[in-house]
Amino acid sequence: MLNCPFVYNPNGLQAAFRQGLALPPAFDVTHADNSSLGQWDSVAHLQLVVAIEDEFGIRLTPADVIELKSYPAAIAILRRHGVWSDA
Repeated sequence: MLNCPFVYNPNGLQAAFRQGLALPPAFDVTHADNSSLGQWDSVAHLQLVVAIEDEFGIRLTPADVIELKSYPAAIAILRRHGVWSDA
């Protein structure tokens, strides 16, 4: 297990998606992607980036921001930053 207080927080990632994309609490974000959500525009994308950064205490790179197109992509990004583990 990584020595980080932010490691593996699926509730936090789900909350970040709901906050950043202005989704209702009951919305299942685990299948969210930018092609299926009409509200996922450029402004919502940046709000999602900020919500993830705040939730996990990281700064996403420009490449991360471009790659962030779905919930599974967010998990892959968080793994690379060392703040997500499947443990």
